[in-house]
Amino acid sequence: MTFAIIFLIFGLIIYQQVQNSLYSSVNSELLKQKERLDNVPPVSKEGIENQPDLPKNMEQKRQGSGPGVLPVEWDKNGKILNQDAIGELNYALFNQLTLDTTKLGTVKSVSVGESSYRYIVFKAKNSINQDAAYIQFIISVKAEEQLAASFGEILIVCSIVFWIFSILASYVLARKSMRPILLSWQKQTEFVENASHELRTPLTIIQNKLEGLLTKPNERIVDEIEPIALSLSEIRHLSKLTSDLLWLSRADSNQTLLTKEPVLLNDFLAECLAPYQEIAASQGKYFWTKLASPVIAEIDKTRIQQVLVILLDNALKYTKEKETIGLGSFVEGNYWELMISDTGSGIAKENQERVFERFFREEKSRNRGTGGTGLGLPIAKWIVELHQGKIELVENTSKGCLFKVRIPLT
Repeated sequence: MTFAIIFLIFGLIIYQQVQNSLYSSVNSELLKQKERLDNVPPVSKEGIENQPDLPKNMEQKRQGSGPGVLPVEWDKNGKILNQDAIGELNYALFNQLTLDTTKLGTVKSVSVGESSYRYIVFKAKNSINQDAAYIQFIISVKAEEQLAASFGEILIVCSIVFWIFSILASYVLARKSMRPILLSWQKQTEFVENASHELRTPLTIIQNKLEGLLTKPNERIVDEIEPIALSLSEIRHLSKLTSDLLWLSRADSNQTLLTKEPVLLNDFLAECLAPYQEIAASQGKYFWTKLASPVIAEIDKTRIQQVLVILLDNALKYTKEKETIGLGSFVEGNYWELMISDTGSGIAKENQERVFERFFREEKSRNRGTGGTGLGLPIAKWIVELHQGKIELVENTSKGCLFKVRIPLT
């Protein structure tokens, strides 16, 4: 609507300027004719026949006018005197006019029948006809009016077209600008729904188990170990879930800052991997590592350690006995590349692009058994991107998963 108003105002301004430009040449011609006549010396009462030395061009100046301009002589009673000079047709037309002497020397407009004219009236000082009291120069502006009307029609059509175009453009731009907002709103709605579901499930389990315990006030604790243990497990699950949600809320609000420091990567990785190597050995799984030559990188140790914990924890959860987990650390140019692989159950190809979505879990029942919330990989992605890096799930040559992390050294 704003565009339409702008186009309308702009069109009116253009139309006014064009109209003024068309009539300015007409006004200029009328004023030029008046000035031309004013510069002619006055005629004596004896008439021009008693002035043989008067130049012929001076006489022509009194009698003639410019192209398209008709001189009309009026007596003091408002009667046309030069009927023969202007012709019968013009006389019949102009005789319908009423002499207006209110604003002498000013260009005015008048309509006679279906024709329009511009004219100027002034006192007859230098006229050959001594009975002439006023002289009126009049010129037809029919062509100018037709041109202005045609331009007005074109302007109206163009304004309508631009108005329609502005509506369509506004609609397209509004949809385009609203798309990220709608997408964000959709993600927020999904996030709240998923978070509510994730919170509701353990709370329901805890509530049921505690209510069951209340119905057995005389039972010994040792006899109710299973419901108590399950309640504690769900409480730990809730604690992890709320912690992950807090992380993601900080990520969305950009409240978390990195505390980078120079870190010797091999020593850092050895420290982080030690407990997972022990866990893998206790579960009968193979854990191999391949570390590049020692190199220093500026990273946030706590955040990168959390990425390792998330990826290694997933690898341990979804591998069985005698399956393999591997970690490779390499330096390529100014980037540190970290690869974590496993030969576990893997992720279906159609779900690989969704693994970094919040609350996405390929098999929710399986993740319930392993304590997953579907927030680990989104948190890992956020931490890596906070380091100006990239994390992706690439196709593994064997079965299982292969995650590739690429982070700048500085």
